[in-house]
Amino acid sequence: LPGGPVQVAMGFDWRRETYSFNGSPAAAATQPVIFLAAFDNVNALTPKNRTVKAGYFEIDVPILDMLDITGAVRVDDYSGFGTTTNPKVTVKFAPAEWLMFRGSYSTGFRVPSFNQIFNGVTESPYSGSDLADPVACPGGVPTSAFGSGLPCAQIRPNIWTGGNLNLGPEKAKMASLGVVLKPVPGWSLSADWWMINVDDTIQLLTLRQLIDNASLFPDRFIRDAGGVITVIDDRWINAGSRRTQGIEFALRGGFDLGNESRISIGMDGSLALKKREKLTPTSAYGPSLIGVFTFAGDLGLRWKHNAWISYTNEDWAITFTQIFRAGYANQKLPGIAAGLVTRPDFNERVKPYHIYNLSASYLGLGPAYRLTVGVKNLFDTDPPFAITYDGNTGAGSSWEPRVADPRGRSFNVAVEVRF
Repeated sequence: LPGGPVQVAMGFDWRRETYSFNGSPAAAATQPVIFLAAFDNVNALTPKNRTVKAGYFEIDVPILDMLDITGAVRVDDYSGFGTTTNPKVTVKFAPAEWLMFRGSYSTGFRVPSFNQIFNGVTESPYSGSDLADPVACPGGVPTSAFGSGLPCAQIRPNIWTGGNLNLGPEKAKMASLGVVLKPVPGWSLSADWWMINVDDTIQLLTLRQLIDNASLFPDRFIRDAGGVITVIDDRWINAGSRRTQGIEFALRGGFDLGNESRISIGMDGSLALKKREKLTPTSAYGPSLIGVFTFAGDLGLRWKHNAWISYTNEDWAITFTQIFRAGYANQKLPGIAAGLVTRPDFNERVKPYHIYNLSASYLGLGPAYRLTVGVKNLFDTDPPFAITYDGNTGAGSSWEPRVADPRGRSFNVAVEVRF
């Protein structure tokens, strides 16, 4: 073709996956009952297998020097889940040496892990005194004592957690559209808008999410013959959809200083434009999750970036790096969220997190050797305070592990030898 030869790739993939866990079912049946104790024997599992077969085909068509189209399709067959076909199309259009447009569209899927399917079911009693039937009583707030038989009486159901044999795969549609600018030699700037739409999301809903949306999950509230809730099923579930959009930015550039010395700068940044979820296919999408605390998944930070500047010559490579994560609305514990408790020192927002790293590599021993010394978190910055306590799991701290690192300044030395 005018842009060059057409290229084709094709292949086949076959694999067998096996998972087992050597706990003891007998021990699980005889061990003492300790509330929320993390006994692993409940997850004892004889080997489980699944076979994965896939075929793929890809073709690159350089229609013109300035226009290139790539098409691909992949067919996967998972035992226990069936067959899925997912295409991808990519287009690159470069009308000038300093300008290129690019875009893509594809579909995808993700099957649940063995643990999400086969983990044992743990049954634990609800220990609080703050729960009533959430269908009959808004918010599940009790107004009468346990066992009173009155409307909105306290209930103490058992809570199921663990695997779900009925889980299905997640399905996704993805698209992107971007531009690359090269205004002068050695410099480039790109911006790529992207979209990821996921349906049948595999989620582990919090107990509060189930209670607040009890009408959407009636099968998760198991009742006795008298209609009293005896069990709340809080296992993994295919629930709802997620819609996410953002823009990725990348900057590369530098200056030659002569004598084989150069200063280089760069930045990779991500701007979140949209993140919304709904719990069931028929429910409405909830409020924006950008810049607010969420229990599950990644936090929808409005902005985050990694930036660096480096100096290199024949013998040395020195790099100074900044890692930045924007702040977000702090989690509000139930009493504060309901306006029942005030905390004058409660921080409404978690502060931005930024740390700096410095490294120096000596290259003067020859092309096969590299000696590097570095300092991570150069200024010994503590993570910002964040309420991450989740009363349903007992896990929590005063910092957000999805954003920050609690470790302070650290030093490293590395020797690299190539042969």
